[in-house]
Amino acid sequence: MPTFNPEDFQFERILPPEENKPILEWDALHRLMLVRTKDQSGEYTYQATRLSQRVNKNLHDHLPDEWSHENDRIVSFSIYENGDYQLEKEKLKYDFNTKKSRWVRYEYTDLSMTQVTELFTIMKSAIEVNRLQSEIAKSKAVIDVTSTFKFLEQTEQQKKSNITQLLRKSDWTQLSDAPEVFENEKELWTTYRNWLRDNVKYPSDFTDPLDFLIYEEEFGWPIDPNTYHEKDPEHSVEYLSSPDHFTNVPEQSGSFAIEALMGDIKLAAVTERMRQEEGLAIQKELWEKVVQYRLNDNIDEVIIQNLKIMEG
Repeated sequence: MPTFNPEDFQFERILPPEENKPILEWDALHRLMLVRTKDQSGEYTYQATRLSQRVNKNLHDHLPDEWSHENDRIVSFSIYENGDYQLEKEKLKYDFNTKKSRWVRYEYTDLSMTQVTELFTIMKSAIEVNRLQSEIAKSKAVIDVTSTFKFLEQTEQQKKSNITQLLRKSDWTQLSDAPEVFENEKELWTTYRNWLRDNVKYPSDFTDPLDFLIYEEEFGWPIDPNTYHEKDPEHSVEYLSSPDHFTNVPEQSGSFAIEALMGDIKLAAVTERMRQEEGLAIQKELWEKVVQYRLNDNIDEVIIQNLKIMEG
């Protein structure tokens, strides 16, 4: 008798037509959420997110028992724009003949429209918990690293080294016999050098490292007069008066140390500042579901002190 070999089978997932795709889908076993969103052009697109183990477990543990519990749990839930839904569950059944338990899947169809709406709102609330947990955890981790004395000291030394290099490379422009390729070139080089001396701030200029990180990500190095002249030969826009006259990287001075740090420092810094000053926004309706179904159990980041509850 041949043995069962799963590689002998090929499976193809059959998707419904594009217009009939769900607006939200929860793959409970794999912790995946798929949500339909509208982009700036008005076209629909689908965004997938993987729930953390804790958020996914809270969903399973705190939904009403008639929807999901330890021995009769949700496998997947999909809801469509017209209110139709698909709820697949699996029940643990004991076979007295074999004396073994096994999971049996089936489709659950007994939800009322009120319950479908409720479950949909709970799913949206879980996504918000997952988002907030991720944003706060990431921002704290980045801030913890970038606020250390060693990092800030290295950053300050790197900036000062960059300025020294840029000034040395342009020392020749201040000589009395330095040639001028274009009109007022020497004057522009003087403006460039003065800007470097007077407008660059360091970690030691800030009492709160968070303020420095936000400043640093918004900071731009001036392009030199040669680059300015190449871009605007007529000098129609006054030098260093336009955002186009600044760049994130100091020209010809090598990469800046902060760029090597993993993660979006500016986003982390802004997120942390918002959390400290006013809290991260969450809709009141969703927060009420978070509390009601304990979706934030054992999630230290998603607590009322870190949030700003918004009406509507």
